[in-house]
Amino acid sequence: MSVTVLPPFRVETCVTEKREPGMMVFNVRPGGSADNMIGTGWLLGIDQAGEVTLNIQSDEPPQDTRALPNGNILYSLTGAGRLIEITPGGELVKHWHAAGKWRDKTPPENSIEIDLDLFHHSINIFPNGNFLMLTAEARGFSNWPENDTEADAARVTASVIGDIVLEVSQDGQIVNRLHMLDILDPYRLSYGSCSGYWRSRGFDNSNDWCHSNCATYDARDDSIIVSLRTQDSIVKMDRQSGELKWILGDHKNWKAPWSKKLLNPIDDVEWQYHQHDCSVTPDGNILCFDNGNYRATPFGAKMSDADSYSRAVEFKVNEDAMTVQQVWAYGKAPDERLFACYQGGAYRLPQTGNTFITYGGTCTIDGKPSSSPGNSFAQARLIEVTPDNEVVYDMWIDDSSAETPVPLSSFRSEFIPGL
Repeated sequence: MSVTVLPPFRVETCVTEKREPGMMVFNVRPGGSADNMIGTGWLLGIDQAGEVTLNIQSDEPPQDTRALPNGNILYSLTGAGRLIEITPGGELVKHWHAAGKWRDKTPPENSIEIDLDLFHHSINIFPNGNFLMLTAEARGFSNWPENDTEADAARVTASVIGDIVLEVSQDGQIVNRLHMLDILDPYRLSYGSCSGYWRSRGFDNSNDWCHSNCATYDARDDSIIVSLRTQDSIVKMDRQSGELKWILGDHKNWKAPWSKKLLNPIDDVEWQYHQHDCSVTPDGNILCFDNGNYRATPFGAKMSDADSYSRAVEFKVNEDAMTVQQVWAYGKAPDERLFACYQGGAYRLPQTGNTFITYGGTCTIDGKPSSSPGNSFAQARLIEVTPDNEVVYDMWIDDSSAETPVPLSSFRSEFIPGL
């Protein structure tokens, strides 16, 4: 793929006066069948008027991005094991690297080393300035199911990948580690728990048991909330000890003692499946992007790709009563439906109360929706909706009209105020 000034995109709607003031920052990278095959990408910023105000091209595709308290932007290059702080104008301020990604080569000049083999998916910030990051570990388990599709699957000794939630200081020191394999049931399966995501990333013959893709901090009680894609669950745990506080998601296949931590639904709650990008709203609710893959757990019937849809959804949790209510959603109504089988995000904007939604990987095969990104054509759609679900911004990242189209995707979007 040749690097152009901007990735191919089109804006179909921009109602400036109803949009949030500021800048939305997001990555664009090869996706679908081109994921991890083409080494280029962009970090873009779009202002209230829909103009591109930040454009950083990179030989290594950018991943996540976060607003820093000092007004700067932090973004990651997970393939290269790098974190980079820049000004809103794109000037380098500071950077870090994962030691394991640079053992056989000279790391970037003045980069701060973090003693990790890798980090993946999201990055976030604690109030004290420390980084909230994710890494992965492999452990062997006997009597583990050979697959997640057959109730009578053979039992084997399996290599199981569990994520580690990290607190890392800005001088590169690891302050704390919380191991998901120690906190949750390592034998509990959802569809995808036996998939091979990590096999192409250095973990041979492994199983993608939980696939954490976002961690966020809840300052109200010094807790961490984590999205576990292949557990179809969002969990909350104590920041220091890792003590499990609650589990938000489908109740099927949970055993004691973990089943005691399940949030009980009130009224019409539709569970999220294979979700991304959990966060705490200004009202204290839980917001996420519900990719919606399968909308079932083993060994129930999977929803077809043709019928599947993704949503942004907001849950209200009562921790004293251990209950959950669904209080808002966008994406299920017939005129809203779109299926993004992987990546994606939902961000509640502070001034308007609008929600910025990233349909990060809308994948198709021969023009039909697909839940298999690896052999699909990918596009991304970024929209901003008002509290009553009016679309006031609608942007497509789409290379389908090119002579040689390249699948493109976007992980999530981040709000940068005051610009």
